[in-house]
Amino acid sequence: MAFFTDKWTIAEMASNNMILVRKSKNNILLEEVVSETSFDSREIIAKDILEEYDMGIDGSNNIYILYQNTEGHLILNILKNKKKEEVKLTAEPISEVFDLNIIVEGKIIHIFYVIEIQDKENKYRINHHYYDGTKWSTYGVDEISREKVLNPIRIIKIEEDVLISYYSNDKEINLRRFGIKNLEWGDKFNIVSTETDKIFLDMIKDNDTIHLTYCEFIDGNLVIRYNKILYDKEHRQYIKHRSEYISNEGSPSYPNLIFYEDKLWITWVELNKVVSRYSEDRGESWDSIYEWNESREIDFVRYKYININPRDDIILKYSFGSVYPEVRFIGFGPLEKVLEVPIKKKINNIFPRI
Repeated sequence: MAFFTDKWTIAEMASNNMILVRKSKNNILLEEVVSETSFDSREIIAKDILEEYDMGIDGSNNIYILYQNTEGHLILNILKNKKKEEVKLTAEPISEVFDLNIIVEGKIIHIFYVIEIQDKENKYRINHHYYDGTKWSTYGVDEISREKVLNPIRIIKIEEDVLISYYSNDKEINLRRFGIKNLEWGDKFNIVSTETDKIFLDMIKDNDTIHLTYCEFIDGNLVIRYNKILYDKEHRQYIKHRSEYISNEGSPSYPNLIFYEDKLWITWVELNKVVSRYSEDRGESWDSIYEWNESREIDFVRYKYININPRDDIILKYSFGSVYPEVRFIGFGPLEKVLEVPIKKKINNIFPRI
């Protein structure tokens, strides 16, 4: 079957209900999932969507839908007990935004996006809008350049702060932290810098460790690379501890990092199939490569996953999963109906403790 790149989001609410949000043409649809295999209802919650959208939830079961409309305005829809409040965030239309992200925690809201800098060819700015419950503040995170593609940004919460990873160009990846106490962006750390072009990006945090993955071009092919990054609290800096290739050379794409029941997984798509690999020691060594047979037989998408009550044994931001009529994640967990893929020797190019 096929892998569809449409953006779908699943959110597990405080009430243990699950909702699914997806874009259909110029509309955003919300579907209430009442079991693992069926949908209770479907409604259009936003119209006239330009392209980008994202969603957040809070502990009161409120749903926040952020999007740019066809007129160029950023719009925030807040759904409270079936009532919708629409807030226009921009006084004037702005040019098209990319990689729109919203993080909601209580009354605090973070909004991130990438926007082209006028009169500067292939130059973009990462913007951050912060709402403290009473007023909005705006920050410029960094200016970046695009050569071939505009790569995604990734944002995670670290205690009360926010950590962002992003490409400064097609070859370099930076980390930067926003402090909630001082409301300032800290120093920029260049964590990946090699001469090869790169694409895609994912990041999760596990204790004081940052796990980061992306695809890298090697001899005209793509290969997935994993980086284990440690945070030195004393010197307040990030240190790359380990970096290695995870996949065979070929055409892997959309790598995801998942921590599930004491295993760190990297899942990806290759030739319309879900493929993955796991580590039992948090990225120090890796088991075999597995192809998930089920992905050959179904249509699947890459879900963004939000959980208002996260579990200690699961860190899940993105995962591949089946679509109608049953929604289930694919690529991690019990190794049932999988095919072991031979590892080509070339990917054993490991660079420990850089």
